[in-house]
Amino acid sequence: MLISPLRCSGLLKRGNHGLFAINNSIGHIVAGLNLKNYSKDKDFWCKNIAQTEGKRVEPWPKPDPPPPSWRCECPREPQLPNYDPYRIKVPNVVVPPLPASNVKPMLECARTKGPCSLKPVPDEPPCPPPPPKPFPWIYVWILASFFTTMGLIYRIYLWKEERDRLGENVPIWRPRRKIKRPYHDKDLPACVQYLIVGAGAAGWAAYRAIMEHDKTAKVFFITKEDILPYRRPPMSKHMWWNPEPPDIKTLNYIEEGRKYTMYLSECHKFMDPVEFYRKKVGPAVSIASGWCVQRVDASEHVVYIKTMCGEQPIYYERCLLAPGSKPKNLGIFKSAPKAVRDRVCTFRTVRDLEIAYRKVKAAKHVVILGGGCLGCELAWHLGRMNKVVERPKDQEPIEIVHMFKDKGILSSILPEYLGEWAAEKIKREGVTLMPLTQIYDAFESPDGRLELTLSNGTSLVTDFVLVAIGTEPRMEMAEPSFLEQDFKNGGFKVNTELEARTHLYVAGDAASFYSKWKNTRQRFEHYTNAEEQGYIAGANMTGYWMPCNMEPHYWLQLGDALEMEVVGEIGACMPTVALFKQCTPDEVPVKMEPQAGDGDKPCYKRSEEYQNRYKRGLIFYLRDETVVGFVFWNMPPIEDRKEVATELLRAKPTYKDINLLAELLGFPETKCVYIPEEELKESGPCIKNWRVF
Repeated sequence: MLISPLRCSGLLKRGNHGLFAINNSIGHIVAGLNLKNYSKDKDFWCKNIAQTEGKRVEPWPKPDPPPPSWRCECPREPQLPNYDPYRIKVPNVVVPPLPASNVKPMLECARTKGPCSLKPVPDEPPCPPPPPKPFPWIYVWILASFFTTMGLIYRIYLWKEERDRLGENVPIWRPRRKIKRPYHDKDLPACVQYLIVGAGAAGWAAYRAIMEHDKTAKVFFITKEDILPYRRPPMSKHMWWNPEPPDIKTLNYIEEGRKYTMYLSECHKFMDPVEFYRKKVGPAVSIASGWCVQRVDASEHVVYIKTMCGEQPIYYERCLLAPGSKPKNLGIFKSAPKAVRDRVCTFRTVRDLEIAYRKVKAAKHVVILGGGCLGCELAWHLGRMNKVVERPKDQEPIEIVHMFKDKGILSSILPEYLGEWAAEKIKREGVTLMPLTQIYDAFESPDGRLELTLSNGTSLVTDFVLVAIGTEPRMEMAEPSFLEQDFKNGGFKVNTELEARTHLYVAGDAASFYSKWKNTRQRFEHYTNAEEQGYIAGANMTGYWMPCNMEPHYWLQLGDALEMEVVGEIGACMPTVALFKQCTPDEVPVKMEPQAGDGDKPCYKRSEEYQNRYKRGLIFYLRDETVVGFVFWNMPPIEDRKEVATELLRAKPTYKDINLLAELLGFPETKCVYIPEEELKESGPCIKNWRVF
């Protein structure tokens, strides 16, 4: 079976050889006919043309051309309308050397088909017509919004008017929040040169003394109140005559036609605590308000401030403690419900003034408890407020009740007859006096007011109670600081130089200092004494050694009705010698006609004779036949009276020298009636047409 295919392949071979022989014979025949073959005459029919003929030979690939120089200008020639920077152009060069090839197909293609080119770009279609403008709905929306807003505002206005008419739009006032400055405890300085705890009268006087004796001092204040240092006396006087509540930013008041402020310094004079700490050399002063000092480590010279995370230490070189005093309050008010405590207020700080002012203005009946200097000033100025401050016509004046436990005011320092005479000055301002009266209980009345149960067996319904029954020193730092206390007089024990420990001083209401003149300890709660102690302590902090030998000094002023100045030690239980000016009225007093039911005898205390009996005088207080104090009763003010009286008391005069003392203090020259300074001034000539000059 395998032999048959081999036989077929042999036949094919013989056939191929035969065909080849036939082709050769045909070739010879053609050659014999003088016909040329293409393969032999190739050079004649298609010459080999070099690819570089007629062309410029350039090296390929081309090197990168050098970058063109940059010119800071725009091309000035306009671009062609059909400019196409990305159009591909075939370079007119060839790449040598190229291998020889048959280029006939390429030539035939060029002859038959022509040059290769793209179809022409058709023209752009024409732009469609613009669409029509839409309707301006935005203007419609603006008009609708405007009229809707105006209608809403008008509806709110009508609603507010209706609430005002019905009396429902009464704002609820709340005390302002206590703000600390600086806010974070890390902004407090780590160490200070002069540290003053307390920014009252003693603290500010110490600052003035330090800056006077040390020009490069750096003083830092720490006060519990969130306010700058201020003067306290105007709080119980002219601040009540302001038509508006006290503004914490200014604390302005009007006195004798002039505007004053309670602030002792402006805010911009206090540096930021961080800048204060970074400043190397003074003078510089800064304050941390709203912060409380818990204790003092006198041996390590460190003060610890209460923070939210515990305590923050501050190191000091010299430190002054002037914490002041806090007001007393009745136990029945301390343990009373909140409804009762909200209608009772003590009076010591600016925050108390803000609360009491608004409560008094909103009340119809106010009770002032206490017959001391503060209680008398509040009663007299609140009574005068009804006459001085304008109020709406439909609003009735506030009914003021002054309640004290003795027959007259100032019973702890004045004789009884003078206390009764001075109480009549308060009564003349429309104040109701309730002597020999105390409060036994307090509770809320059915109509939401405050009802007081009194010692005389009656009850009194009122709106607000102002408590002014005295003060006590702040002694919270004494026990944790291991400082000595005076349990008899109260306060911190200090020496004559007001130094409690090394480089630690105490001044003001909380200082119980040793007096060399009287060989005993004394503690004063008066504004002028606090200023004097602060100045002495500040001078001693800078290196001086000034002793604190002073006499008590304070005053009580009820407008033009009463002006009392005290120098020295006084008390109601001490024997007194009083000298009064014999003042007679210019006109004969009109005899008062008895009214029905009042009896035939008129009230003697309302007569002119009684009012002029103790108009001006000088009272001497004695101890063991020695004069130890003076009370200048309605005597005209003199600048150096306090210094003169202090020097006289140092001489320890006896009762035999009273006439000489009265002559030295100017009592014989005292007049009953003084003409105001405004009337004494002579009016100058009236200049007409002053613009001509």
